[in-house]
Amino acid sequence: MLVLAIPLPGAAQPTPSTPAGKGGGDAGTVAPAAPPPKPFVCPAKRRVTMSPQVLKKQLRAATKATEVKKLLAPLQLGLRWSDAEACVEESAPAEVVLDVFRARILSADTEDFVLQARGVVCGSLPMLAGVVLHPLAEKGVYCLTEMPFLPGMETSYSNYPPKVVFAFENLTEPVRQVFRVDFHQESTRSEDSAISYWEAREGTLEEIFKLESQSGVSFTFSTSSDVSVSAEGKEFPRQLRLKESVRNCGREITLPSGAVEHDNECSEASNEALYCYKRTAPDAPASYEKCWERRSLE
Repeated sequence: MLVLAIPLPGAAQPTPSTPAGKGGGDAGTVAPAAPPPKPFVCPAKRRVTMSPQVLKKQLRAATKATEVKKLLAPLQLGLRWSDAEACVEESAPAEVVLDVFRARILSADTEDFVLQARGVVCGSLPMLAGVVLHPLAEKGVYCLTEMPFLPGMETSYSNYPPKVVFAFENLTEPVRQVFRVDFHQESTRSEDSAISYWEAREGTLEEIFKLESQSGVSFTFSTSSDVSVSAEGKEFPRQLRLKESVRNCGREITLPSGAVEHDNECSEASNEALYCYKRTAPDAPASYEKCWERRSLE
């Protein structure tokens, strides 16, 4: 087995690995925290007057796609109703629920509503869409921020709809939170997965880290992967520790005669890396960049 420990240029040496949230970070190895967000000014087109709890009850009672479409329209979710032939019928059935969460996403001062609409519309189309509602000065008035990591309602997903689960984490600041998003989608011979983090900047959600992986099988070849990402350190921004491994089995061997044989030998590789929150340039938005890495090959 070959093991490579690769400190990147200008990066600090690795610190001992500890469970997430219990030390192990070094405040000197990370860039300064991002400056406080600018005072939030909501564009007029994104202002909406509504009650999340009332909408939740209305969606629970709705049984037709036309009703759901009308109720969700103020949220500007970008759902492509016109692309679904099954949604043309006035009586097309629907069953949608609204999850209502509270989190400090756009600012540390105000708690936002995070709405997630999920269910089945037009008989068989899965739907998963959401929006962040930031309270404004007027009572019952909010500013909309879309959640681009949710798939919405795409007809191409009907056979293999993706599974997307998000959570809130204090990653870059001690009060304001970010989204951690776990994506998983299966097909007949492969599985695609991704872990990403999204932070609010000037009223929009921006991706600050993403790791994609894939496992699959064919008649002669198979690959499987195992990935984990966890936050570490007591200081903010916290670091992200990545652990990943891949196992590949099978290959084709062409003999001098032209005959093709199959070899079932397997090979493995693993990697552990620490990511730090930093900027590529003084005025550039911060994101997570690799600050230390260890690889092993078998």
